[in-house]
Parts: sequence; structure tokens; C-alpha cells
Amino acid sequence: MWQLAVGGDKQGILFYVVVYLLIVCLYSFIWQVFVRQWPSARGVLKTASVNKWGSHLPIVSEQEYKVDSLYEYHVANKHYRGTRVSPWIIIASHNAKMILNKQLDKIQTNNDGSVNVFYNPKAPQKSYLVKPGLFGLAVTLACAVVPLLLYIIEYY
Repeated sequence: MWQLAVGGDKQGILFYVVVYLLIVCLYSFIWQVFVRQWPSARGVLKTASVNKWGSHLPIVSEQEYKVDSLYEYHVANKHYRGTRVSPWIIIASHNAKMILNKQLDKIQTNNDGSVNVFYNPKAPQKSYLVKPGLFGLAVTLACAVVPLLLYIIEYY
């Protein structure tokens, strides 16, 4: 396969693209499964918003956005600050920033105004405000398996 890829052959190049996708997506899938098992602590959400990211081009449709957040929480009498909303790091265009707003909508707010912070029990400083959902797991797994199946159908 290496010789095919170096020679610019479509099969060789696609082979390495499929292997790369399989490794990266399976790693992401396994990570998301672990994150779904993390315990939660109550925290205080200081900020959560969708902000411009990267260059601030004058053309609105070419601007990019990301979610920014800051929250505080306690685990085992230790104080932590977090900024990660979700394991899904998304940079969206102006036209797709509604996806980021949907991500913020998934933050679980309690009756007392606190939020649920999901933290790694082995490293409590690592945390998220949103656990991966089943849809996200399915998308990640599909991104790993579908290219592999298409490659196999095409070449074997």
C-alpha cells in the first residue's frame, strides 16, 4: 500500500486516509464512552457564550465562532475552574453558529442556579459541562466505520 500511496494511486492514498480516520475516530469514540461515565459535581457558571474566533473578517459569512465558558466547582474540598463545554470542539461559520448555541442549551442547570460539571475522577481538573450523547457517539462511530466499509466494497 505504501508504494501505491507514494506513487499517487487512489487506492493507496484512500487506504491511509481510511486507516487514519479509523484510528482517530475510534479513539474519540472510546474517550466519549469514558466521559459518559464521569461523575458530576455542582458548579457555578461564570460565563458561557458564542464568540468570534480567529480573524475577524469584515464579511459576516466568513467569520468563525466557538464556545467560550468559565465555571467553578469543588471536588473533595478542592476548588477547580473549567472552560470546556463539551468533548466536541466545534469551530463554526456564521451560518452554522446555531450548532454552538444548541451546545450551550445542553448545559444542565439546577433549580438553585448551579450547573452540573462532569469531571474525570482520576484528574478532577479535567471537566465538561455537557456529556457526550448517543447521537454524537453514533456519528463518531459512523465516521470510523463507514469509510472502511466503502473502501472494502470498492477494492475487495
